[in-house]
Amino acid sequence: MRELIKTVSRELSTDSYDAGQIIAGILRRRPYELYLVDEVSACARNAVLSCLAKLKKGMPLEYITGTVQFRDHTLRIDAGVFIPRAETEYMVELIQKSMRRDPGRILEIGTGCGAISIALASLYPDAHIIATDVSSEAIDNARHNIRDCALEHRIGLIRCSTYFGIRGEFDLIVSNPPYIPRPRIDHLPESVREFEPMLALDGGHRGTEFTQRLIFEGRDHMQGDGVMVFEIDEEAVDTLAGFLDYHKIGSFRFVKDLCGRYRYLFIGAPNEKS
Repeated sequence: MRELIKTVSRELSTDSYDAGQIIAGILRRRPYELYLVDEVSACARNAVLSCLAKLKKGMPLEYITGTVQFRDHTLRIDAGVFIPRAETEYMVELIQKSMRRDPGRILEIGTGCGAISIALASLYPDAHIIATDVSSEAIDNARHNIRDCALEHRIGLIRCSTYFGIRGEFDLIVSNPPYIPRPRIDHLPESVREFEPMLALDGGHRGTEFTQRLIFEGRDHMQGDGVMVFEIDEEAVDTLAGFLDYHKIGSFRFVKDLCGRYRYLFIGAPNEKS
């Protein structure tokens, strides 16, 4: 095991701790368990080395292990479905801090593997959630995770684009939409550019087209004191602020992520709880 950790560390130019985390993910073990054994079976070693070759080609570890950790949940992630990030976990935390009251009806646009909806279902046990995605692969992935979390009776799935087929009003509308400006796509890391779905990345020429549509059409689906929350690109702040002012949407604020970058747009002037 020590030699295997050294091999992964050397091949990926990382330290032994990260190498151990990678091996643990591949072998579906807890990291500390690696240090309780000296011998590694030929099957396990071959599995690690096979995955190592894929990692060196840029494939994300999540696609190799088929799992992703999102808050308190270990979720299945299928190849071709967008991998949720820590920034989105923090968006869920901000929602919890910012809502005036617990939402009864929640709509998520572009659910991917279902991470946001599942996290919100855990935070708001009385809420009913509709989660949508245009991708059939994402819907199948989300359905599996929702079933594993025993949330089928609280999270409904719809395959659609934006609000097509959505009825009624919601206390919370949330989305991590495609927001990367098209000219920047070629400059993304290879692991993102070559492996993750372009449908979840490409936000159009400015990176704001999809978000603007969600805002404009979403007004008809918001309760009077409802809130819309979107993950955004920091460079889109001025464009989105101008769009919101033009359409006389006065109650909004941009919020920074843990790295100090503007990453989130809240519409509906929620009050942050102390």
